[in-house]
Amino acid sequence: MNEMNETKPLPPWVGGCIVLVMSLSFFGMGLFVMLISFDVIPTPPENFNAPRIVVAAAGLVFALAGIMIFIRGSFSEEEMNSPLLAWVWFLLQMAVMSAFSSVFLWVGFGPGEREFQTTSSFGGVTTTGEGSSSFGRFLFGGAGLLFGLITLWISFVQFRSLMQKTFHSDS
Repeated sequence: MNEMNETKPLPPWVGGCIVLVMSLSFFGMGLFVMLISFDVIPTPPENFNAPRIVVAAAGLVFALAGIMIFIRGSFSEEEMNSPLLAWVWFLLQMAVMSAFSSVFLWVGFGPGEREFQTTSSFGGVTTTGEGSSSFGRFLFGGAGLLFGLITLWISFVQFRSLMQKTFHSDS
């Protein structure tokens, strides 16, 4: 009777397939957005409510996240501590965080008009309305500044840590 309650572990290739599907999904979504923003995939200009470079930054966040998922799923913890992968990981993190922050900063402080919507729900009742442009810019700008400061702090701390780290080889 106990044999029926035992769970069998999944073969290792299943995890690898999941990592591959997830990483390709994120990378593909980001690449698609970047190709649209650089007009490789033609899109009418009136569909853009932001400069194309801001849209590309949003796509870059997803594309780099896909690469990061692939790296973390492909290498062991010991391999991730190798000098090359440690530096690659650091640079990918800083690129993702910088691109992410830049989108919020543009919404908060960039030129042009902004339109924000508010949505409130209470039970089964949902209301939608137009939000204040000033308040929306304040929220996005504040979040962008916060994310930017966090990016600077993490980059400083991790860079210092990488510079002080001693890497050991097996030979």
